[in-house]
Amino acid sequence: MNGEIVRALNSIFQQWDVQAVDSWNTTGDPCSGSALSQDDSVFEDPSNNPAIRCDCSFNASTVCHITRLRIEGLDKRGELPEELLDLPYLTFLKIDLNFFSGPLPAFIGNMSRLGLLSVAHNIFHGSIPQELGNLKELYLLSFGNNNFSGTLPPELGSLVKLQQM
Repeated sequence: MNGEIVRALNSIFQQWDVQAVDSWNTTGDPCSGSALSQDDSVFEDPSNNPAIRCDCSFNASTVCHITRLRIEGLDKRGELPEELLDLPYLTFLKIDLNFFSGPLPAFIGNMSRLGLLSVAHNIFHGSIPQELGNLKELYLLSFGNNNFSGTLPPELGSLVKLQQM
C-alpha cells in the first residue's frame, strides 16, 4: 500500500475526528483484516464504521487499493477534504447521516471511478456542482436532506449509468 494513501486516509480521519475501528491498521497497510472482505454484510456492519474496502486484484494481485469508504451516522463534522482525491480508486463514498457542511466541492467531479456517491442527511449548502456530470460511472447519487439551493445542473443528464437519484 502506498504511504501517500495511508497519509491521505489518516488526514481525512483527523480532519473529521474519526477513529478507525480496532480491526484497521492505520500505521501500515490499511488493506488488511475486515478491509479485505468482499462481503457487503461485513462492510455495512454497524460495528465496522468507519469502513473501508480494498481490492487487491491490481497488477496480477500484487497491489491493493482502497475502493470503498463509508462513514455513516457518526455525527461527524467538517467539509469534504481534497485528500479524497488521493484515493483515486474509490468507487463508493457514503457519508450519510452526519453534520458535514460547506459546499459540495467541484473536485468531486475528478473522482472518476465513483459509482456510488451518497452525502444525504448532512448540512451541505450551495449549488450542486456541475462537475458531478463528469462522474460517468455513477449509478447512484444521493444528496437529499441537505441545504442545497438552485437548480440541478444539466450536466447530470450525461450520467448514462445513473439508476437512482
